[in-house]
Amino acid sequence: MKKATVTLAAAFLAVILAASLFSCGKKYEDAEIISAARELIERSEEINRIYFGDGIPLADEEDYAELYPWLAPPAPSEDGEDDLTYYMVKPDCGYSSTEDIKKATLSVFTEDYSEILFANAFSGVTVVVGEGDQAERQLVSLARYIDSEEGYLAARILSEEEKLPLGRVYGLDKTTVVSQRGTEAKIKVPSTSPDGEEEEIELTLKMTADGWRLDTPTY
Repeated sequence: MKKATVTLAAAFLAVILAASLFSCGKKYEDAEIISAARELIERSEEINRIYFGDGIPLADEEDYAELYPWLAPPAPSEDGEDDLTYYMVKPDCGYSSTEDIKKATLSVFTEDYSEILFANAFSGVTVVVGEGDQAERQLVSLARYIDSEEGYLAARILSEEEKLPLGRVYGLDKTTVVSQRGTEAKIKVPSTSPDGEEEEIELTLKMTADGWRLDTPTY
């Protein structure tokens, strides 16, 4: 009976230990997290510009003449507002397809957060106004980037109202780790918003199969 009691106690202890190890996971060094955070935040500036700012540079007439001489470049709207035309992006911009943009995004952000960006940028957004019988009209936001039939990446010019105010500045040398649990870490970074407000921003990073990735926006 005594032997059985000892065996049960040992088994119970093993289960508790295994559960503890499973819940806690690997402990990462703060220096590793901070280093990854700094790099990801810096790289996120370009991603934010692609999705929320001026976007990828557009091709000029010379680019069209060289690559697609039979295709006249579309003329932008006179007032620059509500432009529904898609324009070829600069051939040497580093992005030749929507897949290229997705890869760049996933190298900085987690899959979950990236999927939100993808839905807005490549599929557009449809909003049903009202409920039930009152749902009579829809507000549609077109995709910002498409793969054209001719084979090039094309972009829609956003109005100023559609863009977000970018240009947040981070004090990356003062990044600190707030907490760490399993494959998730939270950091705090002092920053200055585009309108000059100084504040401390908390960001979440997650360890993925490809390394650390940001799980929160940085704009």
